[in-house]
Amino acid sequence: MASFEQHVNGAVIATGAMIVPLHSASIIDAKQSLIVLALGLIGGVLPDLDSDNSKPIQIVFKIISIFFPLIIILAIPNDLSLFYLVVYWLMATFILRLTLFQLFISFTRHRGIFHSIPMGVVFAQLTLLLFYKIFNFDIVFSTIAGIFLLFGFLIHLLLDEFVSINVLGVRMKKSFGTAFKLYDRDNFIGTLLLYLLIILFFFFIPLELNIFTDIYEVIRKIKLF
Repeated sequence: MASFEQHVNGAVIATGAMIVPLHSASIIDAKQSLIVLALGLIGGVLPDLDSDNSKPIQIVFKIISIFFPLIIILAIPNDLSLFYLVVYWLMATFILRLTLFQLFISFTRHRGIFHSIPMGVVFAQLTLLLFYKIFNFDIVFSTIAGIFLLFGFLIHLLLDEFVSINVLGVRMKKSFGTAFKLYDRDNFIGTLLLYLLIILFFFFIPLELNIFTDIYEVIRKIKLF
C-alpha cells in the first residue's frame, strides 16, 4: 500500500496535469482551478477513510465534523439569529465528532468496499450534485468537479496496486487486486447497494442533450498535443 504522502503527491501531480489544458483553454478560471485541485486531493485520500488507525484520516473526520454542519446550516434558508446558528453548528459538530468516526470504523474494514471503483463513482456523483444543486454552479463545471474527485480517487487505487507489484522480483504481493476493483467479494450487499446508489443518483442529474454537447465542446477545446 502506498503511503499517505505518496497518495497526496500523486493526486496533486496528476490533478495538476489535468488542470493545465483546461485552464489554457479558458474552460476553468484560476478560482475554479483551485477548487478542482482541492477536489482531486480530497479524492486522493478518500479511499483510506476505512483505515482505523490512520492519523490523517482522523484529521479528515475532524474537518468533516466542523465544516459539513456549517455548509448545511448556511445552505438551508432560515431566519434564525446568529447566536442560534452558532449554537446549532457547535452542537452538530460535537455530535458528529463523537459518533461519526466510531460508527464509520465499526461498519468498514480496510481495503473493503471503500477501495472500489463504484465507491469513487458515488462520491463523484455526490460532488456533482453538491456543486449543481447547493452551490449553484453550472452543470458543466459541476460535472468537471465530480470528474476531478473521481480522478483523484482512481489515482489512489492505482497507486496502491502499483505498490503491490514487486517489479524487481516480477511477482505480485498478496495485496494485489484488493484496491482497484469493481466489487468487494467479501461484501456483496455493500457492493449491490453502491450500484443501486449509482443508478439512483443518475435520476437527480439533469441529463439533457445540451449537457452532452457542452461537455463535447469542452473536450474539443482542449489541445493535448
